[in-house]
Amino acid sequence: MEEKSRLQKALDNIVPSRRRESKSQSNYNQLFGNDASIYGYNTSSGFYESDKLKEIGDGSGNSAVTACLNVLATSFAEPILQIVKRDQIFGDREVNHTHPLAELLRRPNPFMSHNLMSHYIVLALNTAGDAFLFKNKNARGQVVELVPLMPHLVQVRGTEQKLITHYEYYTHGKGDFVKIDVEDMVHIRQGIDPNDHRRGHAPLKSVLREILGDESAGQFTTALLNNMAVPGVVLTPRSDGYGGPTKEEAESISAMYKEKFGGANRGAPMVLSGAMNVEVVSFSPDQMKLAELRRIPEERVSAVLGVPAILAGLGAGLDAATFNNTKELREFFTEQKLVPMWRTVANELTHQLLIPDFKDKNLMCDYDIQSVRALQTDVDNLYKRVNMGVSGGWITIGEARKVVGLNVDDKHDVYLRPLNMIQVDEDGQAILNEMPESNRQQSQQEQLRAADTNEEVVFKDTFGLDEGVPESTRQPKIVMEDEPRNEEKYIAKMPNGSFCVISHDDNKVIKCFDTRKEAENFLKRKPKKNYDNIEELSVSLEEAEVLMESQFEIEPENSKAANPKDVFDNPGAAMNRSKELSCAVGVHTHEVNGKKVFMPCKTHEAYEEAVKPKKAEKPKKDRTNFPSPGDDQKVSISNSKYKQFPYGYAKDLKENWPEIWRRGGNGGNPPTSFTGNDAFSRWTKYQSGDRSESVLNWVRRRERFMGRHQGNTRLAGTVANIKWGGVSNIGVSGMRKVINDQKKIVRARRKAAEEMADEIYEKELTETKAVSARVRKALVNKVKEHNAKKPKYKANLRTLTSVFNRGVGAYRTSPGSVRGNVTSADQWGLGRVNGFIHALRTGRFKRKPYDQDLLPSNHPLSSKKSGDVEEKASSVSVGQSVSWSINKDPQPPSTVHGIVVSINSEKKEATMQVWAIMEDGSHKKTDRKVTMPISKLKVIKPIK
Repeated sequence: MEEKSRLQKALDNIVPSRRRESKSQSNYNQLFGNDASIYGYNTSSGFYESDKLKEIGDGSGNSAVTACLNVLATSFAEPILQIVKRDQIFGDREVNHTHPLAELLRRPNPFMSHNLMSHYIVLALNTAGDAFLFKNKNARGQVVELVPLMPHLVQVRGTEQKLITHYEYYTHGKGDFVKIDVEDMVHIRQGIDPNDHRRGHAPLKSVLREILGDESAGQFTTALLNNMAVPGVVLTPRSDGYGGPTKEEAESISAMYKEKFGGANRGAPMVLSGAMNVEVVSFSPDQMKLAELRRIPEERVSAVLGVPAILAGLGAGLDAATFNNTKELREFFTEQKLVPMWRTVANELTHQLLIPDFKDKNLMCDYDIQSVRALQTDVDNLYKRVNMGVSGGWITIGEARKVVGLNVDDKHDVYLRPLNMIQVDEDGQAILNEMPESNRQQSQQEQLRAADTNEEVVFKDTFGLDEGVPESTRQPKIVMEDEPRNEEKYIAKMPNGSFCVISHDDNKVIKCFDTRKEAENFLKRKPKKNYDNIEELSVSLEEAEVLMESQFEIEPENSKAANPKDVFDNPGAAMNRSKELSCAVGVHTHEVNGKKVFMPCKTHEAYEEAVKPKKAEKPKKDRTNFPSPGDDQKVSISNSKYKQFPYGYAKDLKENWPEIWRRGGNGGNPPTSFTGNDAFSRWTKYQSGDRSESVLNWVRRRERFMGRHQGNTRLAGTVANIKWGGVSNIGVSGMRKVINDQKKIVRARRKAAEEMADEIYEKELTETKAVSARVRKALVNKVKEHNAKKPKYKANLRTLTSVFNRGVGAYRTSPGSVRGNVTSADQWGLGRVNGFIHALRTGRFKRKPYDQDLLPSNHPLSSKKSGDVEEKASSVSVGQSVSWSINKDPQPPSTVHGIVVSINSEKKEATMQVWAIMEDGSHKKTDRKVTMPISKLKVIKPIK
């Protein structure tokens, strides 16, 4: 071991060793050691041999850095991160807005939005080189949150065999850590750190030295201004004849100078006893050129982060800033910096989050770059470009409209080309469309006829079906060659060479001819008595062009079958028929027995398409025949032709107004096998979600019943319609009025009957002396007071007397249960009556329930069991299928099915996996679990 003196050891503690400096340098540059000595380098990029680098941290606190990072983070968060399916051939994007990951990215966690997460990613990548997103998963292993971690607290670990095996998160910077598996972390890197391929490379690390220089320049400026811009000076005597000041005098002068020119006394006058020379020992701000010194770090930081200085508002770029170059620089910044970052982040999220955790290999994460303002083409320039293409005749109107985002249909697929332009081949020869064979034959026949009749022959050439669609459908204007021959009509030459007689008043085409002579002869004709036989076509000029062009699309005789009723001897009737068939407006011709006939539609193919039989419909036996025979709609009340009556009102009528309920829907005389009460039972099941075959059959029967009885608007018919859940012709309000009028009658009858019954019972009590006259009077008053408030459940004297007698019996047989302040059996009995009336009115007892068998059967606390109450399970086992009900007053209870997954014997509770009941009666497993008391469960058939 090397021997060192005490002095050498002390120096080693004061001066950092070269080994420690080399280790520090390795954090910034992989080139150190011998390379530095060979090439004469005594430092490496971004490294400064001082502890001051620790003071500036990662450099994000610098104002120039903050300005650049703010621009970068704000711009990065502009597009929305979407889940898309991209067509590999055409590149079309199909966005899935409802994907679970899309919902998660919109709100990664309760404390962070998509924009804040984007801000974190940008800052972390540029300051630390890495961004870490922890996948917070629920008990089922589903990612429910993305939590960003501070990069300097995360250590990436790996082995020689595997680059990254896990992550260590030090919550306090050191000491204990949390181990995070690779599957639970999204690790996004900014490139690759050349010294550690497990980490990304932070751009700011390479300019820490420049950032430190900028901070030092700022501190110097601040210190100088804080000292009233007075630099450091040296005071020396002008003459050394007296040997100069003593040490005490020099310290006194120094203290006086600080006092006069420091702190709040800056600028105060100072008088010295002797002549002194004041020499400045520091550079002035002008000499140091602080503005230029601070501009260099701004340029370096801007260049490293990829943010133009103009966009960040730095002085290094504002001098040359104009509106035009700012706009161009923003486009450059977006394309060169942001687009690669968007692709990197989206790619990492796809392969580290979407595919492994959501199992969607056909989808990918992608930023909606098309919505970025800087990448959108200027609207004015876009319109100019597409207008140039349309005017040049090399793009269609539809293509141009599609580019600028307007709606497009078939009529826009046309080219606009000047008439003085024709197509030529590479040798400069004109490319002319050849005349179709059918038209050539027709032209030859016309020439032969013209030779015999000396008529002028006009050769016409049209595009045949085998020639394809012409490149341009634009036609020259109609040529008005002649002055009007009379006051009503004139002749005009059409673009296809035909001559048409046109009306003056409305420019409607009257009739068209192949030659001018035929048109002139028609125009010279004078009206006769049979003038009505002259055919006039009420069509527009455009329709006339289509009509005349189609006359020459002649097909071989009997080449295609046609309906005889669609064959006409004039084009006008064929034109009208084409409108009825809703095909391409126009006519086409055939030659039958040497005679030209007209048929609707522009081509025969279009005619055949228009008249061909529609797609074969389902046979009636395979249809639902709902709501009417022959229909094929889903069997449900929502598809019914008849409205549904409010169920709550019908339920109340059944439970509380039996006198009215039994007035209708009882099946007639003799009664039918399926009554209105049966219909209401099926309706109740339908309301609870039951879609079994018996319930759906009721829906069908309801349709037939309402078709027969919708007009029954009297009381019995109204009650029957309510039981079937239908609305009669008078509507819901009219049906309620019928029922409410009857309720008034029933109330009056009930009141009279109750009063009569109470009178009879009171008389019996008096004769039998079952209770004393004082108690009898008290009970009668309690009945009257309770019923006067018009409660839902009324009291009667017989019931209250029974309650009283039971209270007296309890007082005598169980004196231990009687409170000490009770002095008599009558007092205890009347107190029991008061408690019973309270439960009758409010639906709850003040203390322990009693006399529940005396409550009305429809009271919620009544112990009277109706015949349709189902028995509940006394015990269940794991794996059993059970059902339970959820109260939804005033609607019927909802039935829920599930399978028992666990049992708590102590609490007598069971936990079930809920299975949804589908429309067809089948079941579908859900992710919900419900815990219920076993006493409320009912065992059902096994769920499959």
